[in-house]
Amino acid sequence: MNATMQTGLDIAVLRSAVLMVPLVSVAVLWIAELWTEGADVRVRGAAVLGLLWSAVSLLPINALAVRLDWWSFGTEGLAWSDVPVDVILGWALLWGAVPILLSRWVNPLPIVAVLVAADVLVMGSLEPLVVLTPSWWWGELLAVLVCLVPATALGMLTVSRRALRVRVVLQMVLFASLLLFVIPSVAFEATGRSWAEVSNGSGGPLDSVTMQLIVLVGIVALRAVWDFAAIGGGTPFPWDPPGRLVVSGPYAYLANPMQLCAVLILALAALLTGELVLLLAALTGVAFSSGIAAWNEKGHLQSRFGQPWIDYRSTVHDWFPRWHPTADRASGTLYASVTCDPCSAVGPWFERRTSTELVVAAAENHPDELRRIRYESADGRVVADGTRAVGCALEHLGLGWALVGWVMRAPVLASVIALVTDACGGAPRSIPRRMSESSE
Repeated sequence: MNATMQTGLDIAVLRSAVLMVPLVSVAVLWIAELWTEGADVRVRGAAVLGLLWSAVSLLPINALAVRLDWWSFGTEGLAWSDVPVDVILGWALLWGAVPILLSRWVNPLPIVAVLVAADVLVMGSLEPLVVLTPSWWWGELLAVLVCLVPATALGMLTVSRRALRVRVVLQMVLFASLLLFVIPSVAFEATGRSWAEVSNGSGGPLDSVTMQLIVLVGIVALRAVWDFAAIGGGTPFPWDPPGRLVVSGPYAYLANPMQLCAVLILALAALLTGELVLLLAALTGVAFSSGIAAWNEKGHLQSRFGQPWIDYRSTVHDWFPRWHPTADRASGTLYASVTCDPCSAVGPWFERRTSTELVVAAAENHPDELRRIRYESADGRVVADGTRAVGCALEHLGLGWALVGWVMRAPVLASVIALVTDACGGAPRSIPRRMSESSE
């Protein structure tokens, strides 16, 4: 009995230390950053991103380690899949936030090396809280590659404003994991269900339609995120925002497409799994976005973009999309050949339809010698060829056609559609240039 009580006491002490030491360290570094001359909110925002990445990735990595018998946790209490949540939080604070907050004074690469070395040395001394097996280093290697390195990279790139596309991709992976893995896992844990139980109960026609709708909504969200980077020069993360106002793509129809997509995905996931907690999460998202987030956004964006933002927000809604794009969106030109089949039918097809800020021109009049249909936005930030160009032009017609256009430009799908089009006779062709009518 005494040995059991001593073991329980040792576990409790170790468990508290594993959480409190990193927590106090991050608190001290956070305050130091606030009081340092030239304090930058991006550093603290980057630390939050690093923390989120580490927390989200460390949970499944440790669950996998337990399943593969790389190590186990000798503890009871708040846990997910036999992994104590507070231990993972302490680990995530140490790996995700500390390197970023220290980067003002120390290069992050030595910090990462020190953290790996410390982890290797300390892991073996945490028994009975953490019990290692001889193959535990496989789990350590996987955790470093999947958790520590990407978290530090995301944080440091955010601080330095470099590699925008890498930042956007990592953020998309992070927030998709939160939406599709973390929130459902918490919901299942709250109701005593598991992923295996949920997956075994699906497969009917309604489930198939629901999953397809989730994919469609996800494509719209990806389009909105990517337009933030390609057009706005920033990311969805509040501490890493676009430097330019984005009013095209999904934003030509709705002010908050990413928030609406997140809510719809949670609601559809609730329908798919029969989990009411997910529906509650969706309603909570609506309340938060309509309250605190909307209030903060209004003051922040108005101060950054001024009258253009006020004019744009007077034409679009938060939650109910327009049927036709706002006239505030950037204009674009679709260059389609008038002499080469089958492209010669594309231009007239668009001209017969009501569009917003779309100009249809002959590809033969383009300054360059085109080999595919070309779309160019007036600001030069969007240039697309072939089926992707058609997808861009469809955004100018209306919401239904815009959805088709976003699917045509979706990752992977865009390449497949282009390949099929080429195989069906839409391969590149040489289009001779000619003088425009105004020049002849």
